[in-house]
Formats: sequence, C-alpha cells, structure tokens
Amino acid sequence: MQNQNIKENTHHGYLTLVAWISCMGAVCFGFNTAVVNGALDFMAKPSQLNLTPWAQGVVSSGLTLGAAFGAVFGAPLSDKLGRKKTMIWLGVIFTIFGLGCGLAPSTSWLIIFRFIMGLAVGAVSALVPVYLAEISPAAERGKYVSMNQLMIVGGQFLVFAINAILGNVYGAHDAAIWRVMLGLAAVPGVLLWLGMYAAPESPTWYANHGMFGQALASLQRIRSKAQAEAELIDLKNNVKKEQQENSEKASWKDFKKNWIIQIVITGAMLGVFQQFAGINSVMYYGTKILTSSGFGANTALYLNIANGIFSIVGAIVGMFTVDRLGRKPLLLIGYIFCAIALISVALVGTFALNTAWAPYFVLVVLLVYIVIDQGTLGPVTWLLNSEIFPNRYRGLGTGITIFVLWFANFIVGLVFPQLLATIGLYSFYIFAACCLLGAWFVIVRVPETKGVPLSEIEKFFRSRYDK
Repeated sequence: MQNQNIKENTHHGYLTLVAWISCMGAVCFGFNTAVVNGALDFMAKPSQLNLTPWAQGVVSSGLTLGAAFGAVFGAPLSDKLGRKKTMIWLGVIFTIFGLGCGLAPSTSWLIIFRFIMGLAVGAVSALVPVYLAEISPAAERGKYVSMNQLMIVGGQFLVFAINAILGNVYGAHDAAIWRVMLGLAAVPGVLLWLGMYAAPESPTWYANHGMFGQALASLQRIRSKAQAEAELIDLKNNVKKEQQENSEKASWKDFKKNWIIQIVITGAMLGVFQQFAGINSVMYYGTKILTSSGFGANTALYLNIANGIFSIVGAIVGMFTVDRLGRKPLLLIGYIFCAIALISVALVGTFALNTAWAPYFVLVVLLVYIVIDQGTLGPVTWLLNSEIFPNRYRGLGTGITIFVLWFANFIVGLVFPQLLATIGLYSFYIFAACCLLGAWFVIVRVPETKGVPLSEIEKFFRSRYDK
C-alpha cells in the first residue's frame, strides 16, 4: 500500500510538473500582452517612436488582433499536429519575434512583429486550457485549468516588475530601454519551446486519432496504472460514441447544428463580457490610469507592480475556489462586485478627481477589482471554454470562441486610450454596465460544470437545444 501511494504521488507530481511546463505558454501570453504597460511612455517619446494616443492603441492592440486570428487557426492546427508539437512551435515563434519586437527599426515593423506575436498568443490562449483539461482528472480539472490564469497574471506581474526597475533605473537617461522590455519576451518563449519536449502528448488527442496504445502510455505517465486503464476505457467509449454519431471528422458544416451553435454563442459571449468588464484596460494601461487619477509618472510605474501582485492573489484564490464553489456562482460574484468597484472609480472621476485622497482611493479600489476579476471572471471564462465543447468539436469550437474573446480584447485595447484621453475615469461607467449585463447572461445561459465529466456536459446542451 505504501509503494502504491508513492507511485500515485509520483504520477501526481509529474502531472503537476507537466502542467507548469505547458503554462509557460500562459506566461508568454501574460508577458506579451502586458509589456506595453510601462513601455509605451518610452516608445512615445520624440526621440523614440513619437507615438500619438491613437498610435499607442494600435501598437498595443495589434497583438490582440493577431491573437484573435491565432485562436482560430491554432486550435485546429493542434487537432492535426498534436497539442505538444504545436506548443513547441509556438515557443519558437515567441522566441524569434520577441527578439524582433525589441529590435524593430520603426513603428510599422513593431506593429507587424506584435501582430505575428499575437498569432502565437492567440493560439496558446486556446491551446493551453484545452491541454490542461485533457491531461487532468475530472475531479481536479478546475484547479489545473485555473493554473493557466495564474501563470497569465504571473507573466504580467513579472513584466510589471521588470518594466518598473528598468524604467526607473535606466529610463531617465536611455529612453530606448523599451527595446529591452520587449525583447525579454523571448525568455519564456525559450522555456516553453524546450520544456514541452519533456511533456506527454494529450491522451485525448491520441484517442481521437485512434492511437489507443499511445493514449495509454501517455496516461500511465500522469496516472497510476489502475487510473490510466479506467480512463482509457472512458476515452474509448467517448470516441466510439462520437464515431457512431458521425463517422466524419468535425468540420465547419457541423456548426450549423443548433445545439453546437448555442455552445458557441455561450462561449463567445462569456469571452465578450469578460473583456468588456475592463480588466485589460487596467493591465495594459495601468500606469496611465494611475497618472490620470493624480499620481506622478515614476510613482505610477512602481505602483503598477501592485496590479501584478494582486492579480496573482486573485488567480490563486480562483484556483482553490473554482472546484469548491462552482463556475456559475463565481461568475455572478465576479460580475456584481466588479461592477461595484468600477462604479466607485467612475464616481471619483465625476465628483472628487482633484481631491488629495482621490489617487489613493482609485488605487485601492482598482486593486480590489483586480483580485475579484482575476479570481472569478478570468479563470472561469477560460475554464468553461475548455469544458463546454465535445471532444471532436473542441478544436474548432474553442477557436471560434477565443477569436471572439480576443477581438473584444482588441477593441478594448484600441479604444481605451482615446476614452481615457477624452472622458477620463468616466470610462469605467461603461465597463460597469457591461458587468451587469454579464451577470444577467450567466443567470440565463451558463450551465454549472463543476465535477461534471466532459462527456456529460454535451448532454446538457443537446437536451436543451437539440430539437
């Protein structure tokens, strides 16, 4: 019995290691989306790229536009090549074009390199949650998939800290320090690239391609022998069931079926509301928000590190509550309390912007907002999008829903600098209204998936919409 427990602990430890390795993709995601927060002010200087507010929005959102398309093509590509091989190639792209962004000779080249980096960000944003869902046991799926969110915000915290140090130590006499900030994105790319060689391929991917021997071998690396054999039986049954329903591979024409359309709508709107709740206005433009509320530029750069710290706190809270409280309650808690926080910030902009306490109040409320969002809306949105699609539709389905999420992200990144320059903190009234709409959507459309096997989630949508 003791030897069996040691073996199970070893398998569990290796599974956790594999999860952390694959989450290097999430670090690349977080690092590259947030690196402009702090770097933009240096890029915008006349001696550098001399960016207008509109150009700053394009540089920032160019990556998210690329991510929208990367999400569409990345998931089907992983269905064909495999999750592991696709993530290795994404690591190569992060490495090469991370260096390219740091060496970009002009604004145009920077936008092009950021767009290409965005393709990889979008692909990895769709792929990592799917890979984590497919390698984790059903009872712990929420915890493992939520590691994705933790590592996204971990990457953001890392870049906030690096930017604050580089900006305050070197920025005063070398405005080109933004090149170092952007170029360091190659480091997590190398870790993803090399680390994935030690990871197993997804057993679900093997099973979907009829390679059950390889699926068992993959499972035995991350489960005990008994667990692996039992899970292989479930995989075989799921594949057999899907083959009986339709012997052809999933294609775009399958998405004409009403119940699949409803899954797509559910996943896509979850992404829209999560982005329009405003979190990335803070993560991309946190220093600008803090200076707009009354802080000095150098102080805002250091205080921006707190955004990263509180993001990590929120993500850790989410990891350990998503399988206890459930997906739906966490979403409702998130939208309601985020709305309250955003309205509070907007009210300061309306009635008390020039008071001595206003900057500190805005800072505290934004930190509370970040913890709430990153502990609820962030992880649960990505988790649900990895759960709600049946195996054979997961690649195409998550590609569509993550495309919509990233396009909504693109809109926020493009428009927010103009909103902040035009109406200031009033912008947060808009985000608060979107939070309230998001809460309504969760009540009427979103199923609870806590502890439910992936194969059972399909039955909910079929029973409700397949008529």
